[in-house]
Amino acid sequence: MHDGPIEFVQFVRFLESLGDGWPAIVVLGVLAGMIARLATTRQRQVGFLSTCLLGIAGAVLGVEAAKFFAIPLQGVGARFLAALAGSLALALLGTLFRRKAPPQ
Repeated sequence: MHDGPIEFVQFVRFLESLGDGWPAIVVLGVLAGMIARLATTRQRQVGFLSTCLLGIAGAVLGVEAAKFFAIPLQGVGARFLAALAGSLALALLGTLFRRKAPPQ
């Protein structure tokens, strides 16, 4: 990526320099977890650490699901979309199985 705001270009270059390994999955997972949290929770009572762990677990789930279905994840954008899809899936599963508060 060569065009766009300099901060965004530098961030994308940083993500590209991480490659396909665990550091890239962790960084993309944290970002995907934050987006998934904003998209799925009405009450903002989920902590930052829980959000990060959800995102990392979702990133691992998304990348492994892509490998299982033989979907090539070439580039930062494809890996981020896989991480976001995995994080959203885990967040939605969490909301389905969350215990309802008893009526007061």
